[in-house]
Amino acid sequence: MTAFAASLFALGAMVSLWVIFASWMRHGRKAFSLRAELQACPATLTVTWKMIERVPVPTLAALRTDRKVRSPRRQSQRPALVWPGLEHAA
Repeated sequence: MTAFAASLFALGAMVSLWVIFASWMRHGRKAFSLRAELQACPATLTVTWKMIERVPVPTLAALRTDRKVRSPRRQSQRPALVWPGLEHAA
């Protein structure tokens, strides 16, 4: 089983090297010419973008008519999770 695992590892390494080599052959010239393209650019660059304002969506509980919306006061009355020995650590 160890020889099988080692052969799978070697096959994976060969495929990885082949993919790296193929990507260098495909994109290598563009990568090396990028420095010359950046030096040919002017000193200033104008960047513009648009911002989308997000609108808060109401919760589903407020949209359902068959359920009452819980008040914040009622939610604060729920018992909290208490870890044993926590009061000794403080």
